[in-house]
Amino acid sequence: MSLEFTKNLFWQTLRAPRAAAERILALNLPRDWLWMALVLMGVLNGIVYSMFLQMGPAPDPDRAQMIPPVLQSPMVFTLFLVGALAITVVTLTWVGRAMGGKAQLSQILALIGWLQVLRLIVQIVLLVLMLALPLAGMFFVIMASVWGLVILVVFVDRAHEFGNSFKAAGVIILGFLGMLIGLSIFLSVVGALFMGGA
Repeated sequence: MSLEFTKNLFWQTLRAPRAAAERILALNLPRDWLWMALVLMGVLNGIVYSMFLQMGPAPDPDRAQMIPPVLQSPMVFTLFLVGALAITVVTLTWVGRAMGGKAQLSQILALIGWLQVLRLIVQIVLLVLMLALPLAGMFFVIMASVWGLVILVVFVDRAHEFGNSFKAAGVIILGFLGMLIGLSIFLSVVGALFMGGA
């Protein structure tokens, strides 16, 4: 996976996400390598998040209170993100197969891992925009979120071979609910560990 290949795949994902999904799945990457890549993306996103906390504008006190204290720590946020990604991969695989899908865990893992590469790029661009042009940064967040959701639906549809975007969207919704349950357990455990060590 050269730099040229990555750049080409990046633009293809934005313009033709189904073709990009086909290309990613055709790589048939080893599952162990994909898990390591997913963890790496979680760590890198955590680093960018830490930079945003340090370099970004001072947060609104009212909004800051809405964020659980445990997530205001970059290290804990990174653990949270990696846990969320792992749970997302598992739930999208299981829920999709329960609804007649054909995707293997490694296929969903590859697609979600690539989406995290895109997310990292978005985070870096957002960091620059929020420092230079805050209004443009907010517009960028909205556009990236909407198109990111469209890409996720297309990726899930292709991986499970549904041929039905609405069914793929249903898998994502049910997978999201499953992720919330898993994260509530994960946060309880992490919170207890950090409170116990405090």
